[in-house]
Amino acid sequence: MSQEGGTGEIEVQTDQDHQELQDIPQENQNGTVGSRAGSAHSREADPKGLITDLTRLKEITQDDPEGNSSYRDMVQEFGEEQLPQTQDSDPMQQVFSEPNDTVFFGEGFEVVKESAEEGEEIEDVLDEDDNEFDLEGSDALFEDNDDENVSSMESDVDLYNASDYDTDLEDAKEPEKILFIDPYQNENTGKSVYLRKCDELGVTPATYFLKHMDDTHLVMKFHGLGPMGMRAMSGQLEINTVTEKIDLEGNFILSEGALYLTKVLRENVYVTELILCDNKIGNAGAKALCELLAENKTIIHLNLAGNDIEDQAASSFYEMLSRNGDIKTLILRHNLFEDGGAYWFSESMNENVTLETLDISFNRFTTKGCTLIASALKENVGLKYMNCSMNGFGVDGAKALGDSLKENKYLLDLNISYCRIPHEGAPFIAEGLQVNDTLHRLQIGSNPIQEDGGFQILEGVDKATQSVLRTLDFGNLMVRKKFQELHFKLHDERGLEVIYGDVLLDVVRTRLHGGFDPYSHFMNDPMTKLKNYVEKAGYRMVDLLKSFDRDQSFTISLDELKTGIRRCNIDLTDPQIVQLMNQLDKDGNGEIDFRYD
Repeated sequence: MSQEGGTGEIEVQTDQDHQELQDIPQENQNGTVGSRAGSAHSREADPKGLITDLTRLKEITQDDPEGNSSYRDMVQEFGEEQLPQTQDSDPMQQVFSEPNDTVFFGEGFEVVKESAEEGEEIEDVLDEDDNEFDLEGSDALFEDNDDENVSSMESDVDLYNASDYDTDLEDAKEPEKILFIDPYQNENTGKSVYLRKCDELGVTPATYFLKHMDDTHLVMKFHGLGPMGMRAMSGQLEINTVTEKIDLEGNFILSEGALYLTKVLRENVYVTELILCDNKIGNAGAKALCELLAENKTIIHLNLAGNDIEDQAASSFYEMLSRNGDIKTLILRHNLFEDGGAYWFSESMNENVTLETLDISFNRFTTKGCTLIASALKENVGLKYMNCSMNGFGVDGAKALGDSLKENKYLLDLNISYCRIPHEGAPFIAEGLQVNDTLHRLQIGSNPIQEDGGFQILEGVDKATQSVLRTLDFGNLMVRKKFQELHFKLHDERGLEVIYGDVLLDVVRTRLHGGFDPYSHFMNDPMTKLKNYVEKAGYRMVDLLKSFDRDQSFTISLDELKTGIRRCNIDLTDPQIVQLMNQLDKDGNGEIDFRYD
């Protein structure tokens, strides 16, 4: 018998014990019940090492430890209070109940926890290695762990100082810290409010929003929030006192999401810029936002591009612009406004004097609507930037715009590209530019004004000695050499930048020697005249010739040809008819032969 001090590990081995262990019956109890006390026979009977010191002691004493000499020797050596009591319902609890409990180990034996019910399967709570180890302080180790975690007992790692070791535990816990924090732990934080709302609605929390909800500029483009995602975010935005700009482009929040957002922004006095483009909020969402801005004057920049807003909501924008004297920017491009909406916008331009930027491009305004909007510029004293591109101005719209340019003294930047302004409308624009002395930039590209219309507009700028125009954008307009020369002159004198396409060559038609003009000869050719007539009338050539064949002989004589040409009023003289006959009479028999299929 020997005892090792300092480690709390005691090894007991006697010849009598060894002999009695070999005499234990090899019974199978949900596995092999036996011993691995160093004998080959015992290892075959108990390959998994499930027999504990307690089980071994019970088998030796037949549940009567006092009747066994080995047990009496151990009581005499260590005292009865130091030995585990096998009659208790939970031997494992006795082994680990006190830090100073003494546990006996034989070579190859392991400690397991026995079930309270008879016949329950014995579990191995240690690793399969047969190393001996110290169980001192094991009650603290098992205090908060379940049975599945007991298998880590043989490790020498100090679990309370896990930071001393190179593991990925920190990385593994980081998402849990973000996504699985108790939402009720800090009731006043934005994260707890957001997570609680997500839990109520069954919405997956947006990790990006959790990380950036306190940014000054909250930019969440194309995150697929939808109406419910917007509803979950609204609670945090209501108490947010940091964010000044919210950009939720392309999240498809619909009108429902817009309603949730407007409810919480009524009391928020920190957000100054709201971008909701490409969210399909429709008329209902637009009306709700207009009602919001009629009360909340802190939002001064509003972008609602690409939201399928129609004329039904145009009056709401008029009411909002009439009541809100602080808004600076309103962007409504790529919507569905028509001439009815143009009326309300023209009225708004007369009422509001603080709006500086208005973008109504890519809508459905025709000449009537564009004329109303262009005329409203005449009296407007607030707008500095206006984008009306991709609408239908036409000649009347160009005329109204030219008149407004003569009167307006505040507009700095105007975009009327893709507005179907023909070359007949170019002189009106030129007249307005001759008088205007405030406009800095004009974009008029992709309009059918042709090279002559472009030159007229540039001449108007040249005549305006008081002009402050710095950029004139014609897009890809093809110009003549004289246009380019005038551009160089204005660039040198005023620093004017003119954007245009290539320069066309000036081609002069000349006559050949002897006074022959090939073009005139071609146009006066009788065959050319006959083809032009057929194209304009919408006939086929064979149908026309069949009408000349009065006797249905599939041949046309010279008289029949003359009669038919006179009847159709084709501008051909008799000599030209004879020339035409010669061109069509391929075999020279004096008749035109043809076959009608």
